[in-house]
Amino acid sequence: MKCFNHTEREAVATCQKCGKGLCRECAEKYTPCMCDPCAAHVQQNKQEQAQNRENQRKEKYRTALVDTRGEFIKTTVIGILVSVIATWWTANNGNLSNFGDYANAIVAWFFVPFGWKFLTYLQSFFPVSLFGTFWFWIIYIAVKAVLSVIVGIPAFIYQLVKTVLAQRKINKLK
Repeated sequence: MKCFNHTEREAVATCQKCGKGLCRECAEKYTPCMCDPCAAHVQQNKQEQAQNRENQRKEKYRTALVDTRGEFIKTTVIGILVSVIATWWTANNGNLSNFGDYANAIVAWFFVPFGWKFLTYLQSFFPVSLFGTFWFWIIYIAVKAVLSVIVGIPAFIYQLVKTVLAQRKINKLK
């Protein structure tokens, strides 16, 4: 058998992909032993796979950024609903007398879902036992609600900044 590239030379090996004969010079070019067209095809496939992996990574990153924005919007809507319902309930019980009281109640209740989510995140590092008395859980929820009001404002600001930065990154990816 003669070399595919050099017809005057005897083949000492064959291409691992297509079986074409290769002389010593051609056989030593690539590992594993391949002819030039097959090596080019393998290289092109590797580049396409690398590009596909990069595109998948970018899409996954973009999706994560969109999820960040969606989560912020969802928490904001929940905050609005909580503040309206809690303020309405408080007003019906006669605990609000002037506009300032209403404004304070709406603002305080708005931040509760942001604080609650932040405390739940922190709680994942220090799991609470699943077992406890009824009163344990009532006190636990009450303390978490009060703390949610306190940490809600910084948690909201953090989420807002994170969402704005994510939106900028999304715009750059487009």
